Amino acid sequence: MQTLNWNQFSEEFSRNIQKVIPFDGLVAFNINSETSASQYSFKGVNHIAVDEYLGHMQHYDPVHYRFAFDKAEMKFSVLQAAASNAMYEDFCQKWDVKDTVELFFRKNGVPVRGMSLVRSSAYTEFSNQELKIIESFYDLTTCCFNQIYDVSSHQVSLFNEGLTESLTRQESKILGLLCKGLNNQALANEMHCGISTIKTHLQHIYQKTQVRSRQELMSRVLSG
Repeated sequence: MQTLNWNQFSEEFSRNIQKVIPFDGLVAFNINSETSASQYSFKGVNHIAVDEYLGHMQHYDPVHYRFAFDKAEMKFSVLQAAASNAMYEDFCQKWDVKDTVELFFRKNGVPVRGMSLVRSSAYTEFSNQELKIIESFYDLTTCCFNQIYDVSSHQVSLFNEGLTESLTRQESKILGLLCKGLNNQALANEMHCGISTIKTHLQHIYQKTQVRSRQELMSRVLSG
């Protein structure tokens, strides 16, 4: 995966989540091994804090990616739900880090990319409802992780004409919203209808595009 494309993916991922869940900063990086990461990019985070973290504080981080390396089922970890320690608590207090969500993107079960959503004391800790939204969006996008960096944003926005030509206007709109990470409830809100209506539209989309699930649909769209 090219670094530029991973950066685009992580920025788009965070931008869509930030439409419904507020947070201050993003850190994205490549995971090379259980003890090595590289090519960090960040926004909304103090660069001195990043330097201090990479210098030595990451060894005290209770949600560091090394703890997820051998847990293929782990999608993300949350700072406030982890057993912290005095060293890292002092670091978070110094740099006003209220909470973080660490997301792990895997290939063959091994984490190869990581992303941190950082929240300051301007907000509360990530709530259970917010974590469910993050998990839903993660589930929607992770199935396309191996394809998305091969597709330009132009291709994603236009979709594959052969795939969508049989869809109605409403179905095409729903497909576009799916690519933005909306779950069924959000789709219903956006389309001003009930969840049962959304499910009916989705079934029609699956039938017309000859797929069996949302994940398979997204994979087809993003692979062009």
